Amino acid sequence: MEQTKTPRKSRRVAADCRLEFTGEDEVDGEAEVLDVSSTGCMAKSDNRMSPGLHMKVALFLSDGHEWPVRVDEAVVRWARGGEFGVEFLAMRPAQLQRIQQFVIKARPLS
Repeated sequence: MEQTKTPRKSRRVAADCRLEFTGEDEVDGEAEVLDVSSTGCMAKSDNRMSPGLHMKVALFLSDGHEWPVRVDEAVVRWARGGEFGVEFLAMRPAQLQRIQQFVIKARPLS
């Protein structure tokens, strides 16, 4: 059976920033963000992440602001070893705009 990749919803860019998360069942921790888009990110953490875990996220972008982007609801879509993918489900418009501006200014991943 041949697997086809589904097209990405949005442009993603390399990111060198930190992510803090608080999830259900008192799961919380930090991760290193590897790439980010306006719809999610890929990160690496010492915490074992499980697909389907819902959480709140604070994303500390390297865009000159000291305060993080707050994502009110996110979900882990996949996890492999210490790496995992997060989809952003709900955030305020100003927070989304800040991520979009960061992505526009950064170089895309090939």
